Amino acid sequence: MTDAAWTTVAPPAAGCRMTVCIPARDEAPLTPRTLAALTASRGLDGKPLAPLFFDIIVYANNCTDDTAAVARGWAARTAHPKIFVVEEQLPADMAHVGAARKRVLDFATARFLAAGQPEGIVASIDSDTVAGTDWAAWIAHEMHGRDAVAGRVTIDEADQERLLAPVRLLYARELTYRRILADVETLLDPRPEDPAPRHGSFVGASFAVSAASYVAAGGLPPRRRLEDLAFAQALHRIDARIRYSPQVRATTSARLDARVEGGFGTFIAQLHACARRGTSFTVEHPQRTLDDLELRAAVRRIRTDGACADDLARIAKLLHLPAAAWLPAIDCAIPAGAIFERLVQLGERSRPTLTPMRVEGAIAMLRRAAVTLRCAAACDEPTHGLGTG
Repeated sequence: MTDAAWTTVAPPAAGCRMTVCIPARDEAPLTPRTLAALTASRGLDGKPLAPLFFDIIVYANNCTDDTAAVARGWAARTAHPKIFVVEEQLPADMAHVGAARKRVLDFATARFLAAGQPEGIVASIDSDTVAGTDWAAWIAHEMHGRDAVAGRVTIDEADQERLLAPVRLLYARELTYRRILADVETLLDPRPEDPAPRHGSFVGASFAVSAASYVAAGGLPPRRRLEDLAFAQALHRIDARIRYSPQVRATTSARLDARVEGGFGTFIAQLHACARRGTSFTVEHPQRTLDDLELRAAVRRIRTDGACADDLARIAKLLHLPAAAWLPAIDCAIPAGAIFERLVQLGERSRPTLTPMRVEGAIAMLRRAAVTLRCAAACDEPTHGLGTG
């Protein structure tokens, strides 16, 4: 592995606001779709974007096919956006998506900072993902006053049609669960930078972050699996202002040959396995979800408005711990997200074990919670107190 591979990438041009990073490994058949969608980008008014609005880095790592050659072909035929292709062989212990995504995001971030552009936007998309025509424009729009944007990714319609009917049904339940969970989160722990309508998923196939916030969060963790969720946690840890935008739309493939351990392909394979067994999949027990949301909201209120007896009592009940065991963490001069993580860790042994629940039951329970929260809001009553603790 050598930095020489990156010397072909020029500094960002004057007027370049965003770099789209595409880690790609043996994706020669699908990379053209991804690049075609990006090169067809338009503004929110439907007009072409400024020629230098964004550029693209395709990071072809550990490939055994023609991914790099295919991408270079696109680069040669495309004047705007400018496409850079970096080809590299990562060592065996780094030959996974977490290290690859980190490598290209790190470089794109350093490139903006070297150019004196800490506000430069570093965007991530996968090489089997197709961005909506206004994907880049919506990212830039949603980044105003925010540190990061999480886009909404769904299965391509044609791929959905090819799925077995029971698999499509399970996938629809997954979308329903995520939608209701996002609604409950908005009701229980509202944030001004992320109003409804919103979604609740942060995935490597579609997110963006400012160069300054990427550094502040410590960069993307180079994990072998779920590196995107780990990065989302890192952003929440520093109280980054994240917008979960339903307008930043992209579609992805539903292939069964999972390229990433624990990634979307693994999930689709699990849905197929559930369909064959005639069963459903499980999610985190909704009570634990609700408890965590209440805990996080209480911490945020304390950091914003100061400690109050109701919130302190609620935290003690949620953690199943006396105040003496966790109050010092509240007093620390650290972000609310970091305090929340500390409290969860402190309560790990004292909180009751809640086993995962089938998604259908979780949907029903979260729907009831949403009704309760909306009724409380209509009556101007406190919206905390849902958790059984």
